[in-house]
Amino acid sequence: MPSNRPGSSGSSPKKKPSTTAAAKKKSSSSERFAERQAAKQQAAQQARRARTRAYGIAAIALVVLVVGALVIVKVAGGGSGSGTVDQASPPAGTPIPAATLTHLQSVPISTFTAAPTSGIITTPQSVNDPALTADGKPDLLYIGAEFCPHCAAERWPLYLALTKFGTFSPDPGKIHSANEDGDVPTFTFYGTTYSSPYFTFTPVEATTNKPDGSGGYTVLQTPTQAQLTLWQDTNGGSFPFVDFGGKVVLPSAQYSFVPLQNLPFSAVAAQVGQNSTQIGADIGASAAQLISTICTSLSHDQPAAVCSAVHGG
Repeated sequence: MPSNRPGSSGSSPKKKPSTTAAAKKKSSSSERFAERQAAKQQAAQQARRARTRAYGIAAIALVVLVVGALVIVKVAGGGSGSGTVDQASPPAGTPIPAATLTHLQSVPISTFTAAPTSGIITTPQSVNDPALTADGKPDLLYIGAEFCPHCAAERWPLYLALTKFGTFSPDPGKIHSANEDGDVPTFTFYGTTYSSPYFTFTPVEATTNKPDGSGGYTVLQTPTQAQLTLWQDTNGGSFPFVDFGGKVVLPSAQYSFVPLQNLPFSAVAAQVGQNSTQIGADIGASAAQLISTICTSLSHDQPAAVCSAVHGG
């Protein structure tokens, strides 16, 4: 009686594909899956950027109306002065524990310069604009919005860089981007004052993270007409926007906010200085670029200890 065991003379088993062919098929399948996942991630990021840009354009339109109203009030007999105008006075963020601030401010520059740069997607770009100054010093202008997840990511390295050249008083508070726009833990520069012997820092948080009921967010601060024109002409009014004295601009966030989504503020802060994590590496590498840019465009390579550290001197 013939045997039914594979390999015996009484059976004719189906021929199995060779190991090489199976491996190639599996590899091809894996590559197609990776390509689909990358395409999905890129599409999602582009959609978020488009939404942020749309909010920026809407904010510009609202700002133009507000500025026009302020001009009418002034001509009719109201007030004096210039600069950023507060349109609301919400709490300037939740206070950050002193120990957390001490940790963030004490991370060595050498740690930032050693951070992997694979996550960097945008770098500061040289421009040939008129000098941007305030109070007789070069000015570092930041325009963002509290709802904006890209701004939320960028404030981390920007805060780290600024603390190497001066001090905040009061310190920034902690907030998060809008729930429907990433829910990213971050700082707010609203309500802060920054002092440095080398340059000024002018933060403009255009809106809060609170919906206004009409598809946008509540206006918080209004750029001056000069700031508005510079912002619109340089990057079309997209958040965030950073101008280093008219010499260099950062037209968007340096790295992706996605890894920071839905995390506690403390969880992100704990990773600053940890180059072995994606969040720590991205924030550190971004801070190193900002420190270097400040040294070359705003502070004339001062303080020497900071600028030599970032430039490898």
